[in-house]
Amino acid sequence: MDDLATIDLPYIEKNKSRHGTMRYYFRFEGVRVCRLPDDPESEAFSTEYWIARNRIEGVATLAPAARKTLPGHPQPNTFRWLCMLYMKSDAFLRLDKTTQGKRRQIIDSMWLEPVKTGGADLFADMPISQLSVDNVTKLRNRKEDTPFAADERMKILRQVFETTRPGRDGKPQPIMKVNTARLVRSYRRQTEGHHTITSDEIGVYIKHHGTTSKAVLALALLMYIGFRVSDLQAIGPRHRRGDIFIFRVFKGRNKNPMTLQVPIHPVLARVLSLHKVAGLYYMMTDYGNPFSIKGLSQRVSEWFNQAGLAHCTAHSVRKGLATNLADNETTDSMLDGFFGWRDGKTSKIYTARKQQSRLARQAVERIDWGEMGNILPHPAEGGSVPAATPTEIIEQNHSSSTRSA
Repeated sequence: MDDLATIDLPYIEKNKSRHGTMRYYFRFEGVRVCRLPDDPESEAFSTEYWIARNRIEGVATLAPAARKTLPGHPQPNTFRWLCMLYMKSDAFLRLDKTTQGKRRQIIDSMWLEPVKTGGADLFADMPISQLSVDNVTKLRNRKEDTPFAADERMKILRQVFETTRPGRDGKPQPIMKVNTARLVRSYRRQTEGHHTITSDEIGVYIKHHGTTSKAVLALALLMYIGFRVSDLQAIGPRHRRGDIFIFRVFKGRNKNPMTLQVPIHPVLARVLSLHKVAGLYYMMTDYGNPFSIKGLSQRVSEWFNQAGLAHCTAHSVRKGLATNLADNETTDSMLDGFFGWRDGKTSKIYTARKQQSRLARQAVERIDWGEMGNILPHPAEGGSVPAATPTEIIEQNHSSSTRSA
């Protein structure tokens, strides 16, 4: 729980008292603005945080009347009331605690959105009957400068609007007659996702940082194990058994826990031998503390930026490794076993791409336009001999056919 407040929210300072109690402060530009409630999962924490953040970021602060409605119980049949029911539902409670915390923060931010810019009326108090396509679009557009955040709002709203309650017959009935969030389009464009790192880019990165640097240690672990950042943050000497890493994957650790055993490549073993073991983790800050997941993600991005590779991320290396394995005839089953993929679909993305390239090469070898293909220069003719003109080729073919007759 101690890490929850630092997952998404900036400006939060943690400080443990001499009695062992974790205290939270809102800190901006080196100054403590206020102390926050002790429970980062509580509604009071979110309310106080956003009041302080709105104040320092120049956003219109809540009117006194509006502020009084948030700490207490929500009015029935309002947006906030519907969200509270959602957060008590199985759909929400089945989520990982970290995911719950992130969603709660996004929901809190939507509650505190004024219906009209600068106004006192909040979306928290809007009757659910008024959650029309226009108003849902307004919530989305408030994050138009950050399309990913806008789409996260839409994703959560679509699930909130599916919340049910028992009907007269005891069967669950949807509270919202129409899920208007499903009628609003997302910002996100279909792309191939993260950039896939290339060998040349890896060479640039290593040359910039040096082979014995912490940055290259992180890269080597990504290159030869295919870690996500969440696993890179946790990996350490305690996970090593001779020439094998044995570790539990962070993603899906509560719903579908998976433990992987991955042999350590000789190149990675050599890189690891260059770094003195100073704790339970390979990735340590300059102060000798383990990174948080978010902190390590930012540091890896910073290392790429320093090497002039701002378009690369840790996931770029994971994709590059999967592509490299597929290019070297690794099967779907091998990829599934190496990365811990369960559904078999992800591995086919890489092997199908390789198969397409191989089949295309085989197809090119079978292209044959017959005699008309001889109009174009041929490799066997060499560079110094001019190719025959179309007229000459036709006359040659005519003479050949006459002689044969």
